[in-house]
Amino acid sequence: MKRIALFAHDAGGAEILLELLKASLNVGEFRIFSLVASPCYTLIKTKKLEYFWSEITFDKNDIEAKLSQFQPSIILYGTGWQNHLEYHFLSYAKTHHISSIAFLDHWTNYRERFGYPEKNWEDNLPSFIAAHDQTSYDKVTAFGLPNVIAIKNYALLSQLKEAQNVLSKIQEKNTLLFLSEPTAKVATRAFEDAYGWGFTEKEVFEDILKHKALFECDTILIRLHPSDTPTLYQNIAPDVALSHATLLEDIAQAKVIIGIDTVALYTAYLLGKKVISYIPSTKRECLVPLPKENQLTSFEHFNLSSLKQMNDKPDNFGIDFALFVEKQLGN
Repeated sequence: MKRIALFAHDAGGAEILLELLKASLNVGEFRIFSLVASPCYTLIKTKKLEYFWSEITFDKNDIEAKLSQFQPSIILYGTGWQNHLEYHFLSYAKTHHISSIAFLDHWTNYRERFGYPEKNWEDNLPSFIAAHDQTSYDKVTAFGLPNVIAIKNYALLSQLKEAQNVLSKIQEKNTLLFLSEPTAKVATRAFEDAYGWGFTEKEVFEDILKHKALFECDTILIRLHPSDTPTLYQNIAPDVALSHATLLEDIAQAKVIIGIDTVALYTAYLLGKKVISYIPSTKRECLVPLPKENQLTSFEHFNLSSLKQMNDKPDNFGIDFALFVEKQLGN
């Protein structure tokens, strides 16, 4: 039986790998390796996948010992920024001459995930690099990274299936949904200046209020980022409504959805919603693959009818993981 080892730390990579596991149980025996204090383990519990979990520490020897006990046929891992424990899994794969696949999420810093521009960063490249959609695939191949493959994004397929179920039960309202992002906090960490990008979430929210009539919505609902707090928005608009629903429920009831460049904007776009990425600065670009018409730096002369909507179902991107494993590892 094929033994498939998974490692992830950050939520993006974990979501992709855990949904791949759920969709591929017939492929072989899975084992998920993660720190207990990690977004990945939080998702493991949420998805009730503790049966497949093996706890690791930061120690390389501990990781290698647990991999040796499992004796994987192939290693899959997420690429993140909070730590690079995946390098220990890659090292084990190279030492034991087994295939490895790095799974990308989001649409940014693809070479940096492997250590670029540090010296000998290419040593951190796996056997294969798995893109998660066509935009991701095009971007990573444009960088010239080797052995890029297209495997189904089971996480996206699962989310869209769930979303269609939610949308069928919740009626759209005349509501503008604002997806907050703690821009000032991130800019302060990156530039030691809250206005490192030339704006913060404060200006974004104030501009939305100033131009509310353009969006043809009666009410504004704020969905707070997990790292954000309501104080800023309540100081600007004391009666502002804060969401306590799920993301999909919020998207379902909204007529217009505005954010900066959160991935949730892309989810809403794929579901056929009117979506706006609003970045009132030339110092930062939208990294979510939305149409240019939906990426605004100003609301001046904006017309709601100018927005593009996704009316077709998303492309069925990539091949089944089972088929890839069969081709790569054989029967």
